[in-house]
Amino acid sequence: MKNLEAALSLRCKKEFEKSNQLLMELAKQNPEDAVIQYQCAWSLDILGLESQAVPYYETALTLGLSEEDAKGAYLGLGSTYRTIGEYEKSKRTLETGLSKFPEDKA
Repeated sequence: MKNLEAALSLRCKKEFEKSNQLLMELAKQNPEDAVIQYQCAWSLDILGLESQAVPYYETALTLGLSEEDAKGAYLGLGSTYRTIGEYEKSKRTLETGLSKFPEDKA
């Protein structure tokens, strides 16, 4: 998807707001695309908009992600919950991620 590539390229160039604007539009246009939802959550986190990132992480995980993206989404969502003071949700999310990917316990 060309627009997703453009948004990720902007993020690599540290043009976070432009990247986020594009990802937000893509998320609206593609509500069933787990990867776009995950990337949108990530972009909101980068901007310090953690509370807004939560539903995008949750949607991405519900829709299903590749193993690598799912690992990142569990970590991102758990960290985001911690940042916004949702400590029990943070703990449960991180424990769920560890149970799904036990080989990553380090």
